[in-house]
Amino acid sequence: MTINFTFYDFWDLRKAANQKSLIDPTHPQDYLCRYPKEMGEGYYRWIRLREGITIEILETYLPQSIRWITHAHHQDSLEFGFILAGSGQDYDEQPTKSGEDYIFGGVYPQSNHNVNGAGNLRWVSLIIEPETLRALIESYGEQLPQDLEKAIIGVPEHFNLRPSLITPAKQVALQQILHCPYQGLTRKMYLESKVLELVSLKLADQVAAPTKKLLGLQEIDRIHHARDILLRNIGNPPSLIELARQVGINEYTLKRGFRQIFGTTVFGYLHDYRMEQARQLLLSGQMKIEQVAQIVGYANRSRFASAFRKKYGINPKAYQKLLPGYTGDWHGVAQSQWQNSHQPEHQ
Repeated sequence: MTINFTFYDFWDLRKAANQKSLIDPTHPQDYLCRYPKEMGEGYYRWIRLREGITIEILETYLPQSIRWITHAHHQDSLEFGFILAGSGQDYDEQPTKSGEDYIFGGVYPQSNHNVNGAGNLRWVSLIIEPETLRALIESYGEQLPQDLEKAIIGVPEHFNLRPSLITPAKQVALQQILHCPYQGLTRKMYLESKVLELVSLKLADQVAAPTKKLLGLQEIDRIHHARDILLRNIGNPPSLIELARQVGINEYTLKRGFRQIFGTTVFGYLHDYRMEQARQLLLSGQMKIEQVAQIVGYANRSRFASAFRKKYGINPKAYQKLLPGYTGDWHGVAQSQWQNSHQPEHQ
């Protein structure tokens, strides 16, 4: 079943879902926002790095597909988007899926065809003001690629620029953003370096000649199917041999495909997913540690605690104790954080 929402519906629901601010104790300067429960479960995270550059991370679960009804409009900023989980259709009714990236900018047409499929949805988007990107590129003595320039000034046919596969190099940078080990000013500088790396890799796609994919389209679909099977069975995942058999490829292709598309091993991907799901469940404050451990596939609490500590540098219990944080006006906090983000930061 597919439900219909306009973006006006979304903003109203999101405002209602965020009457109080949610602070992540590991990164208290990030701007967190609950996803509307009428549509799914999860969070947005915004990381403001400098004037004109923001990282947006969406991690949510959609119980059913959503069709977005939009009106024609011009987007001032450029969005370098990377789909790590999820599928759907874009404004041209072209399929989009996990493992692809894109650039949005310029004029968005009126559409009833933009769809997000049911299931886990995980995106990383780099929101960059055109003048910031132009100044950065021109500082190296170069000019913006022509199609990007057209998108900025609003040429309609250039609102969605050449989707491509997320390469292993991009995947590594994305995982480093999602699992950045630093805090404070060091974290901002590190994340900004990853943003520049991803932008350079994506701009290289825009000017590069087409190359033959290492995996065929059918193999790519089967790798994504394998990933979906893993995520449906996080408590009792199949072996590599069994997983390969279920999706109709050999074990070597399965391992090679995961490395190419997701930048990690099959069970490395599953482990990262388990830990992130655990962190989100703990962040919600609705469950005991034992319950969270069981949901993400750990029968033993101590093993779960050890894995969580190794991943995030803090025990689940200690993480939970930090959760209450500030509970003030969501919009006031958002405005304050964004207006003061340029001020010197103290670690």
